[in-house]
Amino acid sequence: MNRAVHKFCAWSGIVCLVLMVAGFIGLARFFPPPSPALTTAETTRFILDHTTTIRWGMVVTMAAAVFLGVLAVEIAVQMRRIEGRFPALAMIEFGFGMLFVLEFLYLLFFWQTATFRADRDPKLVELLNDMAWIPFVGLTGTAAAQVAAFGVAILIDRRPTPVFPRWLGYVNLWTAMIFCAGTFNVFFKRGPLAWNGLLAWWLPVVVFGVWLVLVSVYLIRAVQSHLAEVGAEENVEKNVATGSRARDRGTPTHAELAAQIAQLQAQVGELRDKAASTTH
Repeated sequence: MNRAVHKFCAWSGIVCLVLMVAGFIGLARFFPPPSPALTTAETTRFILDHTTTIRWGMVVTMAAAVFLGVLAVEIAVQMRRIEGRFPALAMIEFGFGMLFVLEFLYLLFFWQTATFRADRDPKLVELLNDMAWIPFVGLTGTAAAQVAAFGVAILIDRRPTPVFPRWLGYVNLWTAMIFCAGTFNVFFKRGPLAWNGLLAWWLPVVVFGVWLVLVSVYLIRAVQSHLAEVGAEENVEKNVATGSRARDRGTPTHAELAAQIAQLQAQVGELRDKAASTTH
């Protein structure tokens, strides 16, 4: 188990959050999102007025998505510790995590395409914007399944010292439920379920940010405990192997040497006692 690789994977959630804030919010200026109730002219003007920053913002956000995939891998590794030989939940988390990254990456290209030609028909610019925002907010199933699988794995952990605190399992289940509200944004242009609404956008985004931080912190701790476990197991295996080789060579082990020394000390003591009694 490579210490540096697993620590890098555990820290990838924080890196993802920083890049996402820089790209999606700082450069693209998609926070808050432009309203789905805007007219065609207003939507086109917003896109074309921020052409360069949207392009660069999407590039940075794509990098964030890559780190999100790395995070999913390390989560699956730690879930494997919980489940043992048949890690069904870890595979669910890993599979949906990779699928979510692909969905995330693909949708960013719609915004880039909308900025590609300044003379594009405004209706097509609006269409590309809709094709990006509706699934970006509405494709919640993969993320919800990934997070829910993680939560269930935490709750079924019966180890004396759990890999993750139990309350984090409930946080994951609640997070999965909150993500699902965005599914219905296709039915609304205004209100809490529109793609810029309270339930479809603001609450899930805030929860996602908090989830990333919490999971990253406890994933870093889980990696540290995992490294300690692996180190202890390697030491035991090394000692067993050393003892086996010693027995194969006919060389006594440390325990055998200690027993022999104790026996010799007892014999020396008996000889001293006999010598003392003879003198008297």
